[in-house]
Amino acid sequence: SSGINAEWPLRPGKDHKLQIESFAMFVEKTGRRDVTLTLVGGVRNQGDRDRVESLKQLSETLKVDELVEFKVSIPYSELYQILSDSLMGLHTMWNEHFGIGVVEFMAAGIIPIAHNSGGPKLDIVVPGTGFLAATAEEYSDHVIRVLEMTDEELEGIRERGREHVMGTFSDEAFSTVFIEKCVNELDMDLRWIEEFDAEDEERLEEFSD
Repeated sequence: SSGINAEWPLRPGKDHKLQIESFAMFVEKTGRRDVTLTLVGGVRNQGDRDRVESLKQLSETLKVDELVEFKVSIPYSELYQILSDSLMGLHTMWNEHFGIGVVEFMAAGIIPIAHNSGGPKLDIVVPGTGFLAATAEEYSDHVIRVLEMTDEELEGIRERGREHVMGTFSDEAFSTVFIEKCVNELDMDLRWIEEFDAEDEERLEEFSD
């Protein structure tokens, strides 16, 4: 599959505008019309619905409306199918604290092209597991790069990505880190108590003298 997925709540901070602009730049650079962009997300109110319409108008203006599909508030079964058909996942939110969507991409074997900031840059997209970008130029270049990769190269990125997220962000990994931190804190508290008791005994001896 050569589909591109952008799975986010349809909110202003997610910067879907940059996703469409990046995709349009990719189409302009390559002339390819066999790659599609699917934006998936839920809407809460009229403001969100207006935002979807604005994004549709943008795709028309950039002449990629036939290649951009909006999936709004869809059931999980349909989302699962979209993920199964996607080769890449776009993340364009600046300075996101964590980036659970990027983790979900990687766990599903989707190659992430994430924003070069925040959690994705610091903890999630480590070397060899995906790509980082900040501008439409950079995003479009990474899309082209992924599409030019061999099957072996793509599978290598997928495997490293899955291993990284499962080893770092799974429930088991979080539990292990939590327990280690608790043990370290407890050990520190015990050492402090031992030191305090020793100092206290010295003071008592001095007082007795």
